[in-house]
Amino acid sequence: MDVKEIKPNNKRMPGEGSVSAWIAAREPAFTEADLTDALDDQLRGSGTVSLSVRDRSFWDANSGVTAENEGAAAAAAAANVVSVLVSDASALTAEEVGQQLNLSSSTIRHYKTAGRLYSYERQGKLNFPAWQFSVSTGRAIPSLAAVLAVLPRDAHPQTIAGFFQTPQPDLVIDGQATSAKQWLESGGDAEPVVSIANDVSSGF
Repeated sequence: MDVKEIKPNNKRMPGEGSVSAWIAAREPAFTEADLTDALDDQLRGSGTVSLSVRDRSFWDANSGVTAENEGAAAAAAAANVVSVLVSDASALTAEEVGQQLNLSSSTIRHYKTAGRLYSYERQGKLNFPAWQFSVSTGRAIPSLAAVLAVLPRDAHPQTIAGFFQTPQPDLVIDGQATSAKQWLESGGDAEPVVSIANDVSSGF
């Protein structure tokens, strides 16, 4: 009897690859409803992410995501929305940062005003993104204030996050390009990070 080769069926079953299936498998901090709300907020009206021309240019240069064609633009839009949602879901309140640093929430708000910590407002409350805190110590990454002082204050939160979290070719550890966050956390000199921030801010 002839034995026929059985080829794997690569066709997805209904529900596989869907947002709900991904959320069920990954169990992120946000729900499908949260994602829908974020999509509504970010894409309402124009069908594109709500970044200004300056922010889009800054984002393209520092996020690692570009939009060179229509398909890439759609993927970049989706990636940006998810990035916003993940950032919001993982952000801390002033009270939570105060507990983490053993400081009062009013002191944390003063740190924000003084540029010692970064936050943005969403739905009337301050969000302090988790990326600015050291993984090992829980404290603000070294020289954060020096870099924040150079970056444009009116930039979209995702452009700031993209700058700190995207590997930069001029920041190399063990032969690998690393992000400003990783560089500073590892004890790297703040000067090259401030210099890069100056360069990208000049074109913002």
